[in-house]
Parts: sequence; C-alpha cells; structure tokens
Amino acid sequence: MFEQMSTILVTVLTMVALGAVAQWRLKLNLQSLVKLNLYVFVPAFLYVRVSASSLSWWDIGGIGFAVLAPMLLMGVAMYVGMKRFGATGPAIAATVVGGLAFNAGNFGIPVAELAFGKAGGSVQALVVMFVNTSIFFIGYGVLAMAAGGGWKSILGYFRLPMIYVIAAALIVREINASMGLPVGETILPMWLDKAVHQVAAGMVPIALITLGAQLVARARWPRWSLIGPVMLIKLAALPAATALTVWAMGLWPWPGAQLILAAAGPTAVNTLLLTVELDGDADTAADCVFWTTLACAVTVTVTLAILVALGGGPPT
Repeated sequence: MFEQMSTILVTVLTMVALGAVAQWRLKLNLQSLVKLNLYVFVPAFLYVRVSASSLSWWDIGGIGFAVLAPMLLMGVAMYVGMKRFGATGPAIAATVVGGLAFNAGNFGIPVAELAFGKAGGSVQALVVMFVNTSIFFIGYGVLAMAAGGGWKSILGYFRLPMIYVIAAALIVREINASMGLPVGETILPMWLDKAVHQVAAGMVPIALITLGAQLVARARWPRWSLIGPVMLIKLAALPAATALTVWAMGLWPWPGAQLILAAAGPTAVNTLLLTVELDGDADTAADCVFWTTLACAVTVTVTLAILVALGGGPPT
C-alpha cells in the first residue's frame, strides 16, 4: 500500500521536476503559462468534474465548511502566536496565509485524480472554488493590511473565470438531472462537450509543469525560524484539524478522505503571486511554496496511506 501511495506522489513530483528543468533550460514565459492555466485548462477541468458530480447540495455545503473553518480557526491562533514572538507585519501575513492556503489546483487536482479517480477530482473541483475564494478575499485582506495597501485588486477575483464556470457547471448538472439524462450525456452540443473534455484532459500535466517552472524561479535557502513552523502547521496541523472537522460533520469516509488529503497539500502558488502584487514579503511567501511542496512528497504520501488504511475513499 505504501509503495502505491509513494508512486502517486513520485508521479506528481516527476512532472513538477520536468517543469523546473524546462524553466531552467528554456526560460519559459511564466506569465503565459499561468494565464493558460487560469483561463483555459483549470476552468475546463472544473466544468467537467463539477457538471458530472453526484454530490448533494448538503455535501457541497459541508465541503465548504470543512475547508474554511479549520483555516480560519488556525489562522487566528497562528497570528496571535507570531505576534507574541515579535515577528513583523509582512512576515506574519506571508506565513499565516502561506501556512493555511493550500495548493488545491495545480497540485491538489492531480493528486486527487491519481488517488481517488474522477470522484476525487469532482470533490477537489469544489475545494478549488472554496480555497480560491479564501485566498483572494481573506488572504488578500491579511496581506493588504500588512502591506498598507487598498482593496482595489480584490476586484481582480471577479475577472477570473472559475467562479462563473463552476456556477454554469452546477446549473448544467441540475438540468441534466431534471431531464433524466444518463451519465455521460448532457444538454450541451456534442462538439462543444467533447472539446471541453479534451482540454480538461490536458490540465494535470500542464498544471504540474507550470508549478515546477514557478518554483524554480524562486528557489533559495529559507529562514527556517519562519518556514519551519509554517511547514509543521501546513503539512500536519491543518490536515489534523480538517480530519476532526470531517469526523464531527459526518463526512467520513467520503468526501471526507479527499478533504483531508487536500488540506495536506503544499502552500498555494497564488499566495506568492498575491504577495508580489501587494509588495509584501515575497521571499517568505516563495519559501513557503517551495519548501512545503518538497516536503509534501513525504507527508502527503503518509496521509494518503493512513486515509486508505482507515477505509477512506469514494463508495464502490
């Protein structure tokens, strides 16, 4: 079992390494890669997975609560703790956001698909929606207050297609269900449905290569006094808090197992992009992303092995 779980993470990290090598040797245009992910591949993937999802509205609400509640509670505790240790405002903001906002998209989606198949991808698609919301609203607020910035760039969230694509997917899902269409059929024209599915199929490799390219551009030796606690909270404490929330809400074994696995993922790359935009502590944010991504090769493998051993996973 452990060998199987290790293979999943090695597969993911191999594609990340390919992106790092490509960036090192070819000097890829990171801005174009990011835009391809944000505006083409991720929206197509989200639409395909959400529109085909069989999760109830109760489960969707439960997913949102189980994702956001542990992040908010641990964020307050982390902020108070770092204040007492005398950390500066920008460093506190970068570590709090970096310690709680996990990479649900270009890391979490591939891991979910490889670990739990399409059922994992369907749950993770909704996790992406809730995590992106928290990063661009809650995360922005924390970083903006630390940097002394305004609220202008928060409007940029509404220019991203994800929230609209997910809304459209949920509407199509309900229409398909009300018409009694079998799984695999939809109200969309066949040519359009097939085109979206083809694009969605390319999301995993493109996302992981992009992640690798982004990471190598910011690699450096970190300040362990800040990054060490972030790694402990991000890779151990947050998944544990999510597990307690999942158990309390009765979401185990599914979709609870996927929610715990998602929470064990590394820091989201979007936290770095947002920190740079707001002139915050970009070096600390980059350290959070880079080192949690490396360490999760071990921690996510162990988490996944524990989840499977305890019977977590989609119904068979």
